[in-house]
Amino acid sequence: MAWTQTTDAAELWRRAGPWLGEQPVENAPLLAEVAHLLVTDTAPAGLECGWWSDVSGVVRGAYVRAPRHNPLLTRMPRAALDELVALPESSADAVGVPGVVADDVVQAWAVTGTRLTPARSFTVHVLEGRSAAPSCAGRPRIAGPADEPMLHEWFDALMAGLPGDPSDRAYVVDDPLAAGGLVLWEVDGDPVAMCSRSRVLADTVRMGACYAPGGEAAYVEAAFGATAVEARRHARHVTVLAASGDEQEAARLAAAGFVPAATRVLLTAPAES
Repeated sequence: MAWTQTTDAAELWRRAGPWLGEQPVENAPLLAEVAHLLVTDTAPAGLECGWWSDVSGVVRGAYVRAPRHNPLLTRMPRAALDELVALPESSADAVGVPGVVADDVVQAWAVTGTRLTPARSFTVHVLEGRSAAPSCAGRPRIAGPADEPMLHEWFDALMAGLPGDPSDRAYVVDDPLAAGGLVLWEVDGDPVAMCSRSRVLADTVRMGACYAPGGEAAYVEAAFGATAVEARRHARHVTVLAASGDEQEAARLAAAGFVPAATRVLLTAPAES
């Protein structure tokens, strides 16, 4: 039983792709990051990832640590976690994990002297029903190359309101735009909102950023719903993360046809005072 670590997402996908695809909804955040890396840069500076194999050589666990992001883990046996925390490269004071192994992760990290506690819990919702009709005028269209300057301006405005957010321009705008995965909502021919999605991997996509420069919620919802419908044409599992316990957000997603399907937890080590 052992971990194999790599700095190449393509190698991770070759060896651990089937395992990542066994729980596609639960692993949607990992799949979205790997899908992006596979078509942009499979080995960017700072990328760390790996997979754990049992005595028969079968992969039963994996993780991805994209540059400037917290490590994301799949579910895995306790033995894999015990071995992972013993690796020098695995040190982290925040880690995203499936809810089903959160307690095991806390216990494994505690052995090394790191006290992790749940900071945030997320519900992974998956599209199963039909979205409600838009409550505003307009229609969707797939964004094209001519929209790129506007979309970069919108991205800058979006990030200005989210200080500390590690979202990459390439992930939010450039790659979805190139893949036909960025939808605009237009009113009288003028774009008023956008929403993007990840590339398809393991028949799964993750909904991305939505934004309306004027702040109109109805336009954001219309763009979100149109993007979900478009995404379902390409993937069986269309997913989105939302804070667990947020009833208003759960109701919003339910109106768009999404149902709760899995839980992920962000575990962090409290800062020393």
